[in-house]
Amino acid sequence: MRNGEIEADRLPAPECRVSFWGDREVSMTRKAFKYDMQRGLGSCVLELQNAQDMEKFRSLVLWGCSRDMAYDAQCEGCRSVYLYQLITQFPDTAPFLDVLEKRLFQCRRSQGWEFLQDCEILSRFALDGERRAWNTLRDCYREMLQLLYRERKCIKDGLLHNYESLCVTLVTIRPGMYQRLVGDIGFLIKNNSLYSAADFAWFQAVSESRVGKKAAHRILYHPDAREEVRAYGRSMEECRERWDRAEAGHRKSEPKTADEIYERLKEGEGAASPHLARRMMNQGRQQEVAKLAEYYRDEEEPALRFRLLRMLAGRACAGVLDIERLIADSRSEQDEFAARAFDALSYIRDRRVREYAYELLRSEKHRAQAVSMLAANYEEEDREVFVHEVKQIPITYGDGAWHGVFYDAMGLFSGPAKHKPRELLPYMYKNTLCSFCRAYVVREMGRRRMLTKNMLEEMRYDCNEEIRGYAERKLRRL
Repeated sequence: MRNGEIEADRLPAPECRVSFWGDREVSMTRKAFKYDMQRGLGSCVLELQNAQDMEKFRSLVLWGCSRDMAYDAQCEGCRSVYLYQLITQFPDTAPFLDVLEKRLFQCRRSQGWEFLQDCEILSRFALDGERRAWNTLRDCYREMLQLLYRERKCIKDGLLHNYESLCVTLVTIRPGMYQRLVGDIGFLIKNNSLYSAADFAWFQAVSESRVGKKAAHRILYHPDAREEVRAYGRSMEECRERWDRAEAGHRKSEPKTADEIYERLKEGEGAASPHLARRMMNQGRQQEVAKLAEYYRDEEEPALRFRLLRMLAGRACAGVLDIERLIADSRSEQDEFAARAFDALSYIRDRRVREYAYELLRSEKHRAQAVSMLAANYEEEDREVFVHEVKQIPITYGDGAWHGVFYDAMGLFSGPAKHKPRELLPYMYKNTLCSFCRAYVVREMGRRRMLTKNMLEEMRYDCNEEIRGYAERKLRRL
């Protein structure tokens, strides 16, 4: 359970769920509404637009406003637009603003994404002329600025990140505030040694896209700029110089050959970057990577073999690894060791991997890992088993195994469409908690002419911006 959500690992009964797959004759139950809202599906917005009794869903939307609704906000973004769409279907938005205002101040030090979600929803109200929303953002900004100014030790909570999130929100809706914001940040940097421009790299990147890189540069380095603005600019230049020196030093000290890497790995866990082997592959040094794979195959010390496997288990390098050794390591009693071996096996197409996947499925052990290996070795005759096994993986917040399985299943559709399990596409669409993955599913359904007008109408209100845009473009062509 995450943030009080009901963990749902299967669809509600069909009679309880209004879907874009058919006509909207039966109203959604609260259970079905919550299930779809957790996934960010547009069915919830359409239900509120058409429901005879929308009040039965008010408490569910209020519940959604009091927690981070995204499965992975870092890749799919916050669900702020989606929640705003739901909120504004109700004639009285005051109860929702009450919750958002309360949560905004309560979450100032939280380390999740709820604070940014609240900021973005309130910013949409502010853009629509809701003065209360703008005042809430302004008051929260002032309080957070004062809290940061008074900090005298590095506290690892979310206050600084959330302040940056609020700055990003403000400069997004009002680019003209950039000069005021960098002045306030410069004030912090001048008066508190805890902070530097390195803490505001995201804000600066967003600002340069909204204001313009040249315009932002003119503001920072104008001869008549306030001292606080210049302090921010100086700190930004110092940070860039430090980053460049650190990057150059890191690359200079990096081991160049498999033998050097092996010796470094003997020294300890952090002796070599786990991404080094992938970079070597990209640089055309495949022979050195192959030699590392030999070290992995022959190494008898489990701890050292694990360090080698960490470097080689990714998609770029897995193909050079010894399959029998990987299968043996996947049976390790050390969970992380076994997980790395399974990761590598899921990228390898080989008869032995396919046989091992079926062995695991028959034993009902490591089902998710077995399905991923079967995806890498998919044949036409696997279709029925593959579809069945994908649908057996529980879809929950606590266990993300389904997420990897869905990703690998989607990978099947990157090639020609013949004999691919297309019946999995609507299943993944309706059940995935990740809207980033759902956007891929929607495109694949579109390529296969599986999208009807009703489906596209629902997608117009999806939580995912890419899906909304895709549906709008498709509908214009109908």
